[in-house]
Order: sequence, then C-alpha cells, then structure tokens
Amino acid sequence: MLSTVNVLRVFRKESPVNVLGPYSRAVIWVQGCTLACPNCIVPESWRRDGGDAVPVETLAQWVNAQPSIEGITISGGEPMLQAGALCQLIDQARAKRNIGVMCFTGCTHEALVSNGTDDQIELLKRIDLLIDGAYIEERHKSLLWRGSDNQRLLQLSDRYASYISAIHKDKGDVSVGIEVVIDADGGIGYAGVPPKPGFRKNFISGMNSRGIRLALQAKPRDA
Repeated sequence: MLSTVNVLRVFRKESPVNVLGPYSRAVIWVQGCTLACPNCIVPESWRRDGGDAVPVETLAQWVNAQPSIEGITISGGEPMLQAGALCQLIDQARAKRNIGVMCFTGCTHEALVSNGTDDQIELLKRIDLLIDGAYIEERHKSLLWRGSDNQRLLQLSDRYASYISAIHKDKGDVSVGIEVVIDADGGIGYAGVPPKPGFRKNFISGMNSRGIRLALQAKPRDA
C-alpha cells in the first residue's frame, strides 16, 4: 500500500529547463542521497537533513503553474529515498494536467523491481522515462541525459518513444549540454549532464576567477 507522505525534502527546483529530458520541463532536485558518487555534480544534495521540507501540495501547484512545460524531471539527491512523497506529487499534478515524468536514480531498475519498497514500486509505475544506475566517473561519456555509460535510458511507457527516436536519428546518443541559470539574487547555478568529466571543478574555478559567486546551495524558489 502506498504510504501517505505530505512533505518532500527539496534541494532545488527550476523551470523551464531544456537539458534534462524531452521538451521543456520543470525540474525538482530532491534532497538526500546515500551513494556519494565521487565527483557528483551536486554533493550539496547528499545530506538527508538538508534542503527544505516543502508540502507536496505546494510543489504540485508550482508544477501546474509553469506555463510552457511538457512534464517534470525528478533528480537529486536520490529520488527513491522519497518515493512515497513523489508518488503523491505526481498524482496531484496529473489530477489537473497531463504531464510526463522523467526520473533519475542511482539504483538499477532490476534492483527496484526485485527488492524495492512498495512506494518505490508505485513510483516506477508513474515514471515514463527512467535514467538508472550510479554515476561512475571512470566511465564518463557524452550521452543523452546520462553521465556514465553504465547508466541507461529506460522507457517505462511509450510517451517519449517518437521523441527519443527522432533525437537519436538527428543528433545521436550524445549529451545535450548544460544550462547556466542566474537567479534573482545574482547567484549562478547550472542544470544538465556535463559532456566531459570534471565539469563542476572547472566551472567553479572559472567563475571564481572572474569574481562570480555560485548558487550551489540554492533553496527552492517560492511558487
């Protein structure tokens, strides 16, 4: 039975984003991860007590208020640690809008299907496109929405079949790059999957050398 969880711990949210899934998307980075992949692009999202506790209803309202998106992408952090709350978020958003769902996880699909909790199994049922597997820096490749070649792009529904087929035919299985975001306070952040390893270190160094501060611990923006 799906648990009733009304609060999601969030590291960051951003919309619209065009480099983390098909079309234009609202992206929610959840807070908390136990994998600690070396050279993770957002280690600030690891602490399970970090970020902000945001009511699921507030997040669903924020998603549905975004005017130009096709769907949402859930990243992290590790989304499967908050599967119950994410199920509630998707259900509430879809009650008013036909949105697609893409999700990243450091777990493999097989492990979740075989040994996942009830909430995790329910979350899989709601996901259209899953990127699975932990990031391994030694296997970094420039791939579509993936950082290393052990990670897979799994279509759990046929919602994006034609889109992915077209992008593979047009551009191939390659990274669509990074978007740089400047917030209202002048802080700079980024979204996307870097085509080359070491992006975070080089980006921070380059910005700092120019006197530009980075919003690497950005909190969710108000809806």
